[in-house]
Amino acid sequence: MLSLVVDLNVFAENKSAKLDVIQENCYNILFSSSFSNGVKNYPLAQKACLLAEKQLNKKINLIELKGFTRNKVASVMSQADCLLLTSFSEGSPQFIKEAMACNRPIVATNVGDIEWLFDNEPGHFLTSFDPKDVAEKIKMALDFKEKHGRTNGRQRIIELGLDSDSIAKKIIKVYEEVV
Repeated sequence: MLSLVVDLNVFAENKSAKLDVIQENCYNILFSSSFSNGVKNYPLAQKACLLAEKQLNKKINLIELKGFTRNKVASVMSQADCLLLTSFSEGSPQFIKEAMACNRPIVATNVGDIEWLFDNEPGHFLTSFDPKDVAEKIKMALDFKEKHGRTNGRQRIIELGLDSDSIAKKIIKVYEEVV
């Protein structure tokens, strides 16, 4: 499967299944990777969540994205209050595109093509590498979720042609032109 492709059949709003990683009476934030993946910058995420917790006066459950099937990743994305990427570097992160397809608020460092993907879309927040800035953007994302519930990230993915149907049509067109 192409890394650019987002399967909208898998990555969609899905809150039906109760998940053991989602905790009640706290904010559930899905981290973009394994905590041990150095480039993903877990220490920044951890510091920012601790700061945000103090400011919000509510516990944050930072969920490690590790050991899940694709379907469970989609379910966790759909049920998390927001998604967090604090990477030092990225190309075109699949995590961001799939989170957008689930219409979730997202906080991300401004790396790779994330700024282009977000394009000032409400509920998507770019941040620096300062823990205070990340914490502030987490608060903004959680506030967005409380006020609006969901983003329009899925529509943005479709507009950009990053869904599997659009990519398949482009590939077919190339083959037709070659033949």
